[in-house]
This record gives sequence, structure tokens and C-alpha cells, in this order.
Amino acid sequence: MSSTIRCKGCGALLQKEDPNKVGYATSYDHVYCQACYKLFHYGESTLHFHPEDLPSLPANAVILMVSSVLHLDLLFSYPVYRYQPDAKFVYIINQMDLLPKGTNLDRLLENIKRKAKSLSVPYEDLILMSAKNPYDIEHLKAYLKELHEPHVYLLGVQNSGKTTLFKALTKDEDALAMKKAGLTQEALKRAYDGMMIYDMPGLYQDGYLHQILPYSLYKNLIPDSMIKPKIYQLKEGQSLMIEGLIGISFYGYTINPIFYVDQMIDIHKTNDERVKVLMAEKEKHFKVYVDRYEEKAFKIPTGKYQITFADMGFMHVSGPGLVKLIHPKGLHISLSEALFND
Repeated sequence: MSSTIRCKGCGALLQKEDPNKVGYATSYDHVYCQACYKLFHYGESTLHFHPEDLPSLPANAVILMVSSVLHLDLLFSYPVYRYQPDAKFVYIINQMDLLPKGTNLDRLLENIKRKAKSLSVPYEDLILMSAKNPYDIEHLKAYLKELHEPHVYLLGVQNSGKTTLFKALTKDEDALAMKKAGLTQEALKRAYDGMMIYDMPGLYQDGYLHQILPYSLYKNLIPDSMIKPKIYQLKEGQSLMIEGLIGISFYGYTINPIFYVDQMIDIHKTNDERVKVLMAEKEKHFKVYVDRYEEKAFKIPTGKYQITFADMGFMHVSGPGLVKLIHPKGLHISLSEALFND
């Protein structure tokens, strides 16, 4: 009996034998496994794992490669088309509602297309949207229907909004769409208008916040509403601290950085020589910090560039210049060309 019953929150096979394994439930009559139940009702994060293997995909399928607008530095990083070159790949740039009004979306789309071309990435279309926008969802439904394929797969990095999109397309009320990395364990599937839509486990990304902070902390650092850019005008010798996590020092023409992070994240000015002191005394000064840090430096060429702080957000800087960072050991931080104007 248990072989056919799955958790409607994460897709894991329900089992009653081992509370330390995925899918544990005290009864097969439950809608959720115990981990999903605690997450949904109490905000407690317990056992989930992070699938790393790509799924087997049929040739007659539409693959929606879902990327958050916060993850643009990783766009096209997963060459899924090499595993199933006969499928139709559509890239969804999700969570566009996070960008401030007035963002030049035409310029953004143009730059994304240019990036795809430079990497020789095949695709049917590129769609900018928000899974929370009913108009965008109706447009996507009509688009999928015109493709005339029986299977639609949602793939993407963890916390890119796949399950939110899945719920909006299928009217599923039970799947859990929360800022919990690795929540979807096995494919969730629902029929819609002659198609079967699959919400796949998130592709694993090394160095994201879930690796260095507990869920109770990192969920509050990931934006979920429109970001108001924070512009800082710095004097020579001044640095910035992002919580107790990242210290940033600027040299050259990078003196006026623009941050795209959640409004509740604390960013404050300090002096260059104070950064390491504050990190050493982190328990006295900050609510959010880690035990181990490392240093990194980026040479900023002439032009506008983006430095991405894992799945927390990013900042725009203009070069030429130099940016030095102290950040949690292993945290994903990258430098890429800015894809839109401020």
C-alpha cells in the first residue's frame, strides 16, 4: 500500500519505518510527511536531501528551465539540452516581480539572448515572468498549449520558484512552495488541459545560503517582494558590512555600489580597517554571522558589472576598480556583466 502513496508537499514516498529517513509519516492517511508537516505548520526545517542527479527526460517534452532573476549569474550553467537534445527548451526568467518598476526589461531580454548565443545554448523561447502574476500564468498556459507536447517539466536551481509556478499552472493546493532549499524530493505531477506537468527536484547549487545557515535564518535573507535598490556613496577608505556575513571594500571607480537585496537586510558603513575587527568580534555586533570566513578580490573592468551573493541578491558596480570581500567560507560569490541598467 505504501508504495503508491506520496507526500503531497515534497513528493517523497511515504514510509512509517524510519523517522530519520525522507518520507516518514506516522500514518499513510496523512497528506504530508512529517518533515513537510512541521515545515508548513510550524516553520521547522527537518529532514530533506538535495538531489544532484539530472532526471531522465523524454524526447517529446517541453523543458521549462526556471531561473530566478536573483540567479542570473548561473543562467545557462546547467547544459540539460545535452542529455535530451530532442526536447523543446524554454527558459523562464522567474520572479521578475522582485525587480523595481522601471527596470528596462527589453534591455534585460536582449542581454540574455546575447549571452545564450555566446554560449551556443539552444532554446525555443525566453520568457520573463512572475509565477505570482495571474496574467503571466495565463499567457504561459496559452503558450504551452500551442507547443502541442504531452509532457512539461519544470527544472531549475533550488528556490527558483518552480513549485510556485507548478501550483499556479495546475491549481495544486497541497504542494509546498516555501524558501526551503531541496524541499521537492521527487517529481510532483498533475494533469492540465491534455498535458502532464512535472515539478522536478531542484538542481543542486553549491555555496548557497542553505549550506552555511539554518533555515530559520536564511529564509529571511532571500527576497520575496519588490526590491528597492540601495545606493551607497562612499568616501575613500570606507567599506560596507552586510549583516555579519560579508565585508566589502572598494577601490577605484566602484565607489557608488547599488545593492539589490531584501529590505530587511542590514547594510552599514564602516572603515576599511574595521572590517576584520568586526568579523573577529561578530558575536558582539551581529545577529547573523558564521564561524569561518575567507577573502576574495575582483578586478572590475570598465563598464557595469554585477557581483552576486549566492541566492541573497547582488550589487551593481562600475569599473575600472577593485572590490575586496570577506565572506563565509564556501559561499557562492561571482562577478558577471550586469544584464540591466539601474
